[in-house]
Amino acid sequence: MSVTSLAGAFGFAPQIAKATAGTNWYWYNVFNCDYGPIIDERPFPQEVGGQITPTGAYRAGAYAAGGIDFTPRLLDDVGWLMSWLLGEDPVTTPNNPVSGVNKHTWTLDGTENTLDWGTVHLIIPGSTTLGITSLDNKVAMMRLMLPQTGLISGRLEMVGRLFDNNDNDDIFAESPAGAGWTPSFEDFTSVPISSKGYFTVAGLNGGAALPVTNVGLDFVNGTTTPAQEMIIGSLSPDDFTPIAKTITVRATYKWPNPDVYQTIVAGTAAGLKFTPVIFTGQAVIDVKSPGYITGTTPWELKFTLPKVVWQITNPRLMGANILMTDLIGTAIVASNNFVVVDMYNAISSYVWPT
Repeated sequence: MSVTSLAGAFGFAPQIAKATAGTNWYWYNVFNCDYGPIIDERPFPQEVGGQITPTGAYRAGAYAAGGIDFTPRLLDDVGWLMSWLLGEDPVTTPNNPVSGVNKHTWTLDGTENTLDWGTVHLIIPGSTTLGITSLDNKVAMMRLMLPQTGLISGRLEMVGRLFDNNDNDDIFAESPAGAGWTPSFEDFTSVPISSKGYFTVAGLNGGAALPVTNVGLDFVNGTTTPAQEMIIGSLSPDDFTPIAKTITVRATYKWPNPDVYQTIVAGTAAGLKFTPVIFTGQAVIDVKSPGYITGTTPWELKFTLPKVVWQITNPRLMGANILMTDLIGTAIVASNNFVVVDMYNAISSYVWPT
């Protein structure tokens, strides 16, 4: 018997506190889900007077980890993912830019050092359907990719304690049903596409959109590891604390002339000498959906990185291929502003439960 994954599902619910399961569930269509329990199982160490082969094994603990590959739908639910990733609620401006459209703005100043907890539900199909529940998850990383053409795609990676504070080991539910186990997915109309997007860097290409064939944007919450967070008396890690937060941008630049290369390396488009001064410029990545929230206003997701340090790789001379080079940017804080995320949809607000 073969079982396809089409009937599976991934959902998450915001938690009001650690060890308190979420109750408001958001379900996501995903291309791939490799999230699940991770068991720390170890062989018994060799002992003097023992033998050369292992004599036993034991389980030291367990946690949850992995992620999902998906395409963001801007209708509603991805707003919760952004709050989970960034660790704060957005400020909502109603009727912006037109009546019936709300602008949600997350602004990080670089001092944010906490992340919210979330509960994850997985539905695994089979002759008997299996449900997996994991408590106390935090987002370790989110990657958004703008391809040359087509749908915007994302990768979300999480790490979770798996159990509550009482080490409740009931993580499986056969034939899951009832509250929290009924998937409801958004349709395709709010999915952004790369042909309705742009990527700009202040100081390059006159501020106009750069001719790039792809853009990748990585948000990384450098959390402590499960091994660091294990404590005596518990099967699961105590916490996952962010100790570094980074945002990087990588784009493949279709070379029309050496202006961008010389600007980054030599300081100006006409520069001929290497400069030890780094080149910085604000980056904006914006994507829109082909469908409309209302009238002619599309769903939209916009990332503004006020100050980014840019590097550029050497152009690749490869036979009859067109010239390409890579732009790599690392965000740094500028006047207490690290990143601004704007999302436009018809949702009234996003407030994490407390």
